[in-house]
Amino acid sequence: MLAYNVYLAGPDVFLNNAIEHGEKLKTLCLKHGLIGHFPLDNKISLSPNKKHSNALSIYNSNTKLIDMCDGLIANIEPFRGVSADPGTAFEIGYAVAKNKLVALYTSDKSFYRHRVENSRYQGDKWNVEDFDMVDNLMLLAATDNIVYESFEKAIKELAKRFIEL
Repeated sequence: MLAYNVYLAGPDVFLNNAIEHGEKLKTLCLKHGLIGHFPLDNKISLSPNKKHSNALSIYNSNTKLIDMCDGLIANIEPFRGVSADPGTAFEIGYAVAKNKLVALYTSDKSFYRHRVENSRYQGDKWNVEDFDMVDNLMLLAATDNIVYESFEKAIKELAKRFIEL
Protein backbone atom coordinates (compact mmCIF):
# COMPACT_ATOMS: atom_id res chain seq x y z
CA MET A 1 0.00 0.00 0.00
CA LEU A 2 1.19 3.49 -0.84
CA ALA A 3 1.90 5.81 2.06
CA TYR A 4 0.20 9.15 1.57
CA ASN A 5 1.60 12.37 3.01
CA VAL A 6 -0.77 14.65 4.91
CA TYR A 7 -0.19 18.23 6.07
CA LEU A 8 -1.52 18.86 9.59
CA ALA A 9 -2.97 22.37 9.53
CA GLY A 10 -4.34 24.28 12.46
CA PRO A 11 -3.59 26.62 15.33
CA ASP A 12 -2.01 23.67 17.16
CA VAL A 13 1.38 25.25 16.40
CA PHE A 14 0.53 27.86 19.05
CA LEU A 15 0.08 25.34 21.87
CA ASN A 16 2.63 25.46 24.68
CA ASN A 17 3.40 21.80 23.95
CA ALA A 18 3.13 22.14 20.16
CA ILE A 19 6.06 19.84 19.29
CA GLU A 20 4.78 17.05 21.55
CA HIS A 21 1.22 17.55 20.26
CA GLY A 22 2.43 17.40 16.64
CA GLU A 23 4.23 14.12 17.36
CA LYS A 24 1.01 12.69 18.80
CA LEU A 25 -0.92 13.69 15.66
CA LYS A 26 1.76 12.15 13.43
CA THR A 27 1.61 8.90 15.42
CA LEU A 28 -2.16 8.77 14.88
CA CYS A 29 -1.58 9.30 11.15
CA LEU A 30 0.79 6.33 11.04
CA LYS A 31 -1.89 4.11 12.63
CA HIS A 32 -3.97 4.77 9.53
CA GLY A 33 -1.15 4.34 7.03
CA LEU A 34 -0.57 8.05 6.50
CA ILE A 35 2.54 10.15 7.06
CA GLY A 36 1.69 13.33 8.93
CA HIS A 37 3.69 16.52 8.43
CA PHE A 38 3.34 19.14 11.16
CA PRO A 39 4.28 22.74 10.25
CA LEU A 40 6.88 22.83 13.01
CA ASP A 41 8.69 19.94 11.28
CA ASN A 42 10.11 22.61 8.99
CA LYS A 43 13.66 23.47 9.97
CA ILE A 44 13.71 27.22 9.61
CA SER A 45 16.45 29.49 10.80
CA LEU A 46 14.71 32.53 12.27
CA SER A 47 16.62 35.73 12.89
CA PRO A 48 15.99 38.10 15.78
CA ASN A 49 14.78 41.53 14.64
CA LYS A 50 13.83 40.26 11.15
CA LYS A 51 10.14 39.59 11.75
CA HIS A 52 8.96 40.15 8.17
CA SER A 53 11.73 37.98 6.77
CA ASN A 54 10.91 35.29 9.34
CA ALA A 55 7.22 35.41 8.40
CA LEU A 56 8.07 34.97 4.72
CA SER A 57 10.32 32.01 5.55
CA ILE A 58 7.50 30.34 7.49
CA TYR A 59 5.03 30.99 4.65
CA ASN A 60 7.39 29.57 2.02
CA SER A 61 8.25 26.53 4.14
CA ASN A 62 4.62 25.73 4.91
CA THR A 63 3.40 26.10 1.33
CA LYS A 64 6.27 23.89 0.12
CA LEU A 65 5.29 21.30 2.72
CA ILE A 66 1.66 21.41 1.54
CA ASP A 67 2.89 21.07 -2.07
CA MET A 68 4.73 17.84 -1.26
CA CYS A 69 1.72 16.35 0.54
CA ASP A 70 -1.18 14.44 -0.97
CA GLY A 71 -3.76 15.86 1.43
CA LEU A 72 -4.44 18.15 4.33
CA ILE A 73 -6.29 17.72 7.60
CA ALA A 74 -7.26 20.95 9.32
CA ASN A 75 -8.24 21.84 12.85
CA ILE A 76 -10.92 24.52 12.41
CA GLU A 77 -11.63 24.94 16.12
CA PRO A 78 -12.60 28.59 16.73
CA PHE A 79 -9.31 30.36 17.37
CA ARG A 80 -9.07 33.66 19.23
CA GLY A 81 -12.62 34.48 18.15
CA VAL A 82 -15.62 32.86 16.52
CA SER A 83 -13.98 31.30 13.47
CA ALA A 84 -11.08 29.15 12.33
CA ASP A 85 -7.51 30.42 12.47
CA PRO A 86 -6.96 32.61 9.37
CA GLY A 87 -3.65 30.92 8.57
CA THR A 88 -5.40 27.55 8.62
CA ALA A 89 -8.16 28.95 6.39
CA PHE A 90 -5.50 30.03 3.88
CA GLU A 91 -3.86 26.59 4.01
CA ILE A 92 -7.22 24.90 3.34
CA GLY A 93 -7.80 27.10 0.30
CA TYR A 94 -4.25 26.58 -0.92
CA ALA A 95 -4.62 22.79 -0.64
CA VAL A 96 -7.99 22.83 -2.41
CA ALA A 97 -6.50 24.94 -5.23
CA LYS A 98 -3.73 22.33 -5.55
CA ASN A 99 -6.35 19.51 -5.77
CA LYS A 100 -5.34 17.93 -2.47
CA LEU A 101 -7.78 15.83 -0.44
CA VAL A 102 -8.94 17.85 2.57
CA ALA A 103 -10.61 16.87 5.84
CA LEU A 104 -11.74 19.26 8.58
CA TYR A 105 -12.38 18.76 12.28
CA THR A 106 -13.56 20.73 15.30
CA SER A 107 -15.05 19.85 18.64
CA ASP A 108 -17.28 22.95 18.44
CA LYS A 109 -20.20 21.89 16.26
CA SER A 110 -22.27 25.02 16.96
CA PHE A 111 -23.22 26.98 13.88
CA TYR A 112 -21.06 29.96 12.97
CA ARG A 113 -24.06 32.29 13.02
CA HIS A 114 -24.89 31.34 16.61
CA ARG A 115 -21.31 31.91 17.75
CA VAL A 116 -21.32 35.37 16.17
CA GLU A 117 -24.73 36.24 17.65
CA ASN A 118 -23.49 35.24 21.11
CA SER A 119 -20.23 37.18 20.87
CA ARG A 120 -19.07 40.75 21.18
CA TYR A 121 -19.74 41.17 17.44
CA GLN A 122 -23.49 41.15 18.01
CA GLY A 123 -24.97 44.34 16.65
CA ASP A 124 -22.03 45.44 14.50
CA LYS A 125 -22.70 46.65 10.96
CA TRP A 126 -21.93 43.34 9.21
CA ASN A 127 -24.50 40.73 8.21
CA VAL A 128 -23.78 37.16 9.21
CA GLU A 129 -24.09 34.31 6.75
CA ASP A 130 -26.65 31.69 7.74
CA PHE A 131 -26.02 28.36 6.02
CA ASP A 132 -26.21 26.08 9.09
CA MET A 133 -22.47 25.48 8.91
CA VAL A 134 -19.89 25.44 11.70
CA ASP A 135 -17.75 28.05 9.93
CA ASN A 136 -17.59 30.17 6.80
CA LEU A 137 -19.15 28.56 3.73
CA MET A 138 -15.93 28.93 1.73
CA LEU A 139 -14.15 26.58 4.15
CA LEU A 140 -16.97 24.08 4.53
CA ALA A 141 -17.99 23.90 0.87
CA ALA A 142 -14.48 22.62 0.11
CA THR A 143 -15.41 19.41 1.94
CA ASP A 144 -19.15 19.27 1.11
CA ASN A 145 -19.84 20.51 4.66
CA ILE A 146 -18.30 17.38 6.17
CA VAL A 147 -16.64 18.26 9.45
CA TYR A 148 -15.51 15.61 11.92
CA GLU A 149 -15.62 16.06 15.69
CA SER A 150 -12.06 14.90 16.30
CA PHE A 151 -8.69 14.52 14.64
CA GLU A 152 -8.95 10.75 15.05
CA LYS A 153 -12.23 10.54 13.10
CA ALA A 154 -11.01 12.93 10.43
CA ILE A 155 -7.76 11.05 9.83
CA LYS A 156 -9.58 7.72 9.70
CA GLU A 157 -11.98 9.05 7.06
CA LEU A 158 -9.20 10.73 5.08
CA ALA A 159 -7.28 7.44 5.02
CA LYS A 160 -10.39 5.72 3.60
CA ARG A 161 -10.63 8.35 0.89
CA PHE A 162 -7.02 7.72 -0.13
CA ILE A 163 -7.72 3.98 -0.38
CA GLU A 164 -10.63 4.74 -2.73
CA LEU A 165 -8.37 6.65 -5.15
